[in-house]
Amino acid sequence: MLATVPVMHEVASARWRDVGLFFVLACMFTWLADLPLVLAWTRQVTPPEYALPLAGLGAFGPTLAAVVVAGWHRELRGVFGRWRTNPVWIVVGLFTPMAMHLVATLIEVALGGSPAQWFYPPVLPESVAAMVVFSVGEEFGWRGYAYPRLAVLWGPVLGSLLLGVVWSLWHLGMLFTPDGRAPEPWMFAFYTLDLALNSVVLAWVFERGNRSMAVAFAVHAGAHLDNVHQATVSEPRLEVLRFVVLAIAAAFAARALLRTGARDATPGR
Repeated sequence: MLATVPVMHEVASARWRDVGLFFVLACMFTWLADLPLVLAWTRQVTPPEYALPLAGLGAFGPTLAAVVVAGWHRELRGVFGRWRTNPVWIVVGLFTPMAMHLVATLIEVALGGSPAQWFYPPVLPESVAAMVVFSVGEEFGWRGYAYPRLAVLWGPVLGSLLLGVVWSLWHLGMLFTPDGRAPEPWMFAFYTLDLALNSVVLAWVFERGNRSMAVAFAVHAGAHLDNVHQATVSEPRLEVLRFVVLAIAAAFAARALLRTGARDATPGR
């Protein structure tokens, strides 16, 4: 029995190295793609014509990183081959973000507020394209590759929280504004917490949906289907309510994940 301990330690170390390499590559690929646009904005000059399309391609950074790391270990089937699920969970995933936003909006109305909008669906062609591109470009990496390994190493809850932190760092280049402003530290901290909590909710739906990539795509697309970050009117109380509802949903999701555990014991090895 004792002889297996060093072996298990070596396997865990190898997984940590693999996940760490994946995170570095995912961020590096995307940050490099975002760099021309960010530099143009910070210098207040007109971006080159290729800058915006290149930034769009940066959405595929996590998938490209998964191809590199999983391909090296011949684990691509575990990343790209999981699709079977009950279709109900695809529907649940697609409308989970909207449902959380709706609860917060109903509470706002009950408190006497008048929301500027109840929903924020994509209306521009580029917004619809982003809903598809970012869902596909990100989720093969985050949920297809990283989450199953983090769930083995740290459990589904802590693993999801860690994934959410890296997920926010990956978005760093996208948080710069066209007038050259970088994200405020407190805003970035809040953004990180928001993504970490969303990552826990997503993990619960993902596990319930048999770790199907179709479910992961659906939840991610759902965040674009009702993208409250597109709101142009400042509604502080409603924003706080949305965060509170998200935190409560994440707490229930974490409790369910801790009770049932991750569905798979291994990440596709």
